[in-house]
Amino acid sequence: LHFDVQVMPTDNYQGCPVLNRCDHSVPYTRSIEHKHFLKTEANNTVVTFEYPKTFEKGDEPYYPINDERDSMLYTEYKTLADKEQNIIFGGRLGRYSYLNMDQVMEMAMTDFERSLRR
Repeated sequence: LHFDVQVMPTDNYQGCPVLNRCDHSVPYTRSIEHKHFLKTEANNTVVTFEYPKTFEKGDEPYYPINDERDSMLYTEYKTLADKEQNIIFGGRLGRYSYLNMDQVMEMAMTDFERSLRR
């Protein structure tokens, strides 16, 4: 990912913390208006735009690349994790996949409820 952080001369740029964009006419994939996380009031706002870019050695790996090797490693780790007691491997890392936060929260609640029945 490439991040472009901008200070905007407005008190409200997008009306919410995060907007995911999937339209080909929009060059960035996500915009984050940070003040909405804490409901901060100010005359200016800070917005971060996330742009996709090809991964190069030395870059921060933000998302898994589900190639054959990594998928096999995940399967091995999943087999080991399934044998563990009293621990939940969840979220994006635990499932080794891209998930939206609403999906992560739903899975977390389901996993927790399931753990109570053990």
